[in-house]
Amino acid sequence: MKILFKITAICLMFFLLSSCSKDESNTTNITSTDEYYVKYQINGIGMYNYFSNFSVQTDQRNQSFSGYQYNSWTQTYGPVKKGFVALVSVQGNVTAEIYVSKNNGSFALKASKSSASTSVTYTIDF
Repeated sequence: MKILFKITAICLMFFLLSSCSKDESNTTNITSTDEYYVKYQINGIGMYNYFSNFSVQTDQRNQSFSGYQYNSWTQTYGPVKKGFVALVSVQGNVTAEIYVSKNNGSFALKASKSSASTSVTYTIDF
């Protein structure tokens, strides 16, 4: 009877320990498939609250805009992966902001700057 009890206890411990390691590997797989979306927002400030020349880093390439005057501009790009460097450069008296969403969650403000002719960057690291 004692031998049966010991064998059962050993099997139970083996089962519990092996199931713990499986959970850890599943967590690792989930984080490696995270997707992020980057939202850029530019708002003109001051008496002449317009701007005309700006560029942003997208999931495909750097995209430039010129020749048209904007009071504000917002655009979302993605999906991108962890390590992506979000960048917005703009000429004019503006507030430039970078927001990031992880796995279709809410957007969170990650970087912001207000000035004439500004550049804002943020590297996705969460």
